[in-house]
Amino acid sequence: MTDPSRGSPEPPPGDGGPGPIFQRGDAERPMSVVAAVGWVAGVTFLFLWLLGVVASFRPAPELDVVSSFACQAAAYLLGLFGVLQLHAPRASIREFVGLRRTHAAFYPLAVALGFALEGPIAALYEQIERRWPSGINDAELVRVFVEASAVERAALGLIFIALGPALEEVFFRGALARPMRWKHGAPLVIATTAALFAVAHVEWQKFLPIGIFGVALGVLRVASGSLAPPILLHATYNAIQCFALLTAADAGSVNEVPAAAGAALPETTAMPGWLVAASSACALVLIALACALGNRAEGAARAREKDLS
Repeated sequence: MTDPSRGSPEPPPGDGGPGPIFQRGDAERPMSVVAAVGWVAGVTFLFLWLLGVVASFRPAPELDVVSSFACQAAAYLLGLFGVLQLHAPRASIREFVGLRRTHAAFYPLAVALGFALEGPIAALYEQIERRWPSGINDAELVRVFVEASAVERAALGLIFIALGPALEEVFFRGALARPMRWKHGAPLVIATTAALFAVAHVEWQKFLPIGIFGVALGVLRVASGSLAPPILLHATYNAIQCFALLTAADAGSVNEVPAAAGAALPETTAMPGWLVAASSACALVLIALACALGNRAEGAARAREKDLS
């Protein structure tokens, strides 16, 4: 139950108002934008360093999704532990990152938004990749799926669809977003976490597509007051990518496909213009519905109140 003396309820999602000022204990510290940048830079550097260490033990380095995810998990979990110790050492991890109930309508909405975002993000990345090729050979990941056994494919699917999205959302829309909301308004937190989420994927050709995806994740996180809908959205989007990988592997194809586990990476298969336009319109409508639901639903309001208390 929220203490009334701590301040007024949170303003509606996306209203542009400043973050609430509460009388917090000395152990709870809000996070500035500069601090968030520092945390992401440190975690990304650690991730890349761990990848380098693992690669140094291989005589001929090959793409290893499991090892790559293990390095990412180690870096992100250490980052989560560090943020928790510095900004809210007395809080439980689950409550701190926002794994809580919200209005039930957010869950199907998150799944629908995952499907709707596929078209515009894929088309945008395709145009950027054609103009400024990244030079990354995504066919290597298809080869991994082609050669993988049924058990190995199940493990890869688990990383792509469940573990990767959960890990990234816990860090970006949980560990970073929660303490930032104690200091800043929702729009700045959404924009900052989306930008850092994009930059953390290193390849600059993906910055804009992944940044847009990050904005959708952030809006859903703020509107619902819970981390569960963004995880579901991220998992749905990645499931589409995993299906594309399996389809290409079963066909023996080496066409370009998403290249990293756990990331919102759009595929580069050409899509009809009308489908891109329709998907974009659907995505905008669904995001507007999420904001409206967040403003009207009592369950979402209670969840957001816990985010700020």
